[in-house]
Amino acid sequence: MDASDAVKQAAMDVAAAIGRRDVTTLAGALAPGFVHRTVGGQSHNAEVFLKEIQQIPGEIAFVRLDSLEVDVSEVGALVTGIQHAQVRIDGKVIDDRRPFVDWFVFNHGSWKIQVAVDVPAASLKDAG
Repeated sequence: MDASDAVKQAAMDVAAAIGRRDVTTLAGALAPGFVHRTVGGQSHNAEVFLKEIQQIPGEIAFVRLDSLEVDVSEVGALVTGIQHAQVRIDGKVIDDRRPFVDWFVFNHGSWKIQVAVDVPAASLKDAG
């Protein structure tokens, strides 16, 4: 498996762990100093990020990654794509698709996520 494939697998493993609310596995996939940020919003450390995952409301049907692209460099790997999640809350299915940008680093023998950025989806009026 080359570095690009290994990073893709690491990214998919992170998404699957989020879908299971498996914060133990997820914590092991985070690099030291992990930061989660929303564009124009606050940044959170690993502890807050993991707590937010535990507190996702409703029943998570799945979390998967679509349109996944990886660019590997000497210092890390840039991962972009669309996170697609379905959650059932009070009997209503919510289908959420949002762009993301993640930065992975090779740490202690495996690819770990260092920075995760949620990017707001463009509204229809912005699509022009």
